[in-house]
Amino acid sequence: MRFLIAFIIIAATAHAADWQKYSNDRFGVSIEVPPDFKQLGDAPDNNDGLIFASADGKTVLRVWGNNIVADSFKDELRGNFESDQTDGWVVSYGAGNKQKTMTWAVYSGTKGDTIMYEKSIAACKGTQSLHFRIEYPAVQKKAYDAVVTHISRSLKSGPAKDCS
Repeated sequence: MRFLIAFIIIAATAHAADWQKYSNDRFGVSIEVPPDFKQLGDAPDNNDGLIFASADGKTVLRVWGNNIVADSFKDELRGNFESDQTDGWVVSYGAGNKQKTMTWAVYSGTKGDTIMYEKSIAACKGTQSLHFRIEYPAVQKKAYDAVVTHISRSLKSGPAKDCS
């Protein structure tokens, strides 16, 4: 039994090592990108993030940072959430920390046969937010559950050039 557990841990660690790390120095966001995902297009001129796609092109992962223009991180997220609902997303899950000042939030939903999951964290003393969003076919939900969990856990805030 111990051998089996050790084998599973080693296999999981080796598999995780295949993930690529993306870091954005402007906003300090970093995240692990699945091994078969490739960057779509060039980095934008404002260096706010990147877009990646799965090998089959059916799954898209966006990673970005931005300066908060709303009154607070919570207000910005509320606006993003409402915008997604206006765009036809049916949100079925949402969570965030319950502290006086919100520092993270996630929500997920569907639109047609596509699933979306987005996670955001506050950064730079609450003046910036860091995000990732993944959209994938609902028929691949079971396969993507572990991928989304891995990506979500890897989202980190680090030193940012754009943070005074």
